[in-house]
Amino acid sequence: MLYSKLFGKTRHNPPVDAKSINAKLLTQAGFIEKLAAGIYNYLPLGYKVLKKIDNIIREEMNAVGGQEIFMPVLHPIEIWERTGRDRIMEGVLYKTSCGNKKFVLGPSHEETVTPLTANYVKSYKDLPLSVYQIQTKFRNEPRAKSGILRGREFGMKDMYSFHVSEKDLDEYYEKVKQAYFNVFNRCGLKTHIIEASGGAFSDKFSHEFSVVTPYGEDTIIVCEKCGTAQNLEIAEGKVADPDEPEEKELPLKEVDVERGFTVVDNAKAHNVPESKILKTVVYEVEDVGLLGVVIRGDLNISEVKLENYMKKRLRPATPDLLKKAGLVQGYISPVNVSGNINISFIADHSIKNVKNFVTGANVNGKDYKNVNLGRDFTIKDFTDLLEVKSGFQCLKCGKSLKELTAIEVGNIFKLGTKFSKVFNLSYTDKDGKLKPVVMGCYGIGNTRLLGTVVEASHDEKGVIWPISVAPYHVHIVTLGNNKEVNQNAQKLYKDLINENIEVLFDDRDESPGVKLNDADLIGLPLRLVISNRTLKKDSVEWKARNEKNAEDMKLEDVIKNIKNFINKD
Repeated sequence: MLYSKLFGKTRHNPPVDAKSINAKLLTQAGFIEKLAAGIYNYLPLGYKVLKKIDNIIREEMNAVGGQEIFMPVLHPIEIWERTGRDRIMEGVLYKTSCGNKKFVLGPSHEETVTPLTANYVKSYKDLPLSVYQIQTKFRNEPRAKSGILRGREFGMKDMYSFHVSEKDLDEYYEKVKQAYFNVFNRCGLKTHIIEASGGAFSDKFSHEFSVVTPYGEDTIIVCEKCGTAQNLEIAEGKVADPDEPEEKELPLKEVDVERGFTVVDNAKAHNVPESKILKTVVYEVEDVGLLGVVIRGDLNISEVKLENYMKKRLRPATPDLLKKAGLVQGYISPVNVSGNINISFIADHSIKNVKNFVTGANVNGKDYKNVNLGRDFTIKDFTDLLEVKSGFQCLKCGKSLKELTAIEVGNIFKLGTKFSKVFNLSYTDKDGKLKPVVMGCYGIGNTRLLGTVVEASHDEKGVIWPISVAPYHVHIVTLGNNKEVNQNAQKLYKDLINENIEVLFDDRDESPGVKLNDADLIGLPLRLVISNRTLKKDSVEWKARNEKNAEDMKLEDVIKNIKNFINKD
């Protein structure tokens, strides 16, 4: 490709509204162009990368028996109402209508693929089965500010598998795990697989594939000794009890106090460590009412763990709701709660081994001191509600856990019979009995993957593309507007094309600085510079993008060495 003819060019400066690395570099280098928040055009360079990523995904999904299909973006809202996800995903659904008919722009395709499969699966002989597509999705992301990592319109490979049993699903699930590692490795990414919440897709846990990078938008918890990796939302870890001398239970005391509402304010007012504060956070739980969640003051509640425990949607209670219920914001505790207040309490295990807590007295300006579990208050149930952080101990090996920033690049779910029961997707087994089909689903954001490669592989000069997904393998740059230089460059360009080597030739009449800076910004794996200096040696200047130093290479050896360079990947 001649750079002078390429649609989409480099810019001297990144767009002023680009906050993420991928948005800055991909826009500045001429790979994408923003249309609106979370909505991007893919220019020729960017689209070439995307197609290479798609081909890698296709090869790995085909290798585990996936069959490619293509489903509609426009879904009748009735199928979403049947699963209830029109309510669960209300905040991100794009809806439209034609006359009296209402539709959803598909954020995922469980509601579409399940009734589709029900038309063709009748017997155990039709299973197992796996189908996938690579298609555009739509989600009204409230945080569409990370370039192509979190778009409102984005590409995804979603695959769905169908099985006669959980055992068969488990076996296939493991095959897909390896296929996912293959995809990410081939894209030049090292990934962690972590256990995460199933969210709106599954009642069970899912698995996410995350790439560790300082520029990530997610937090994962990793044990560097045994390799355990977990999503922050559901991570498990052991927290040490406060390092305090053995205490006896002291008499309960009510005291007047002037303080703010935070744990820090409370600890400071009573001159105690934050671990001595008995913290209560009140939630409004769907179909249940108010729930007080009690935890040690120096720790935080994982709302995903709480939601998984309750199996209900929930949200923090508003100040108005607290007031209406008769609760005093900032002074709520499970101690001596009025019988007129309809609230129950559960707690994290962390409060079990602390004596003489300080907590609110459910009256404005009053606290209790020397509060003790069992004597002064009781809890309906205990469970793990702890949001894990660095320094907690790994449950497997006891070593310290570490927080790392990462980007999620794929996720897989065991759906079970959640969707098949709704859409009557069943099969007749060998004994003639009708049973629901067991399902799994497997997603990779292909556009997100493109952005992740940039986030994980760049320097201060620009992108550093892995050979496997680079839009072109070789970038030819001429220095000086010299006839002999241009003729040799044209010949090398044509020779490379004849050898089926992907090459971008910067044939512009620009200064050496502009051309070399643009080459680094675009980030192709190999740069070849032809100039008067190199031609005097019958050579080109050879420089790999991921290396600091350049070297001269004889023109007669260039094609052979390029082939070796490309194939080593």
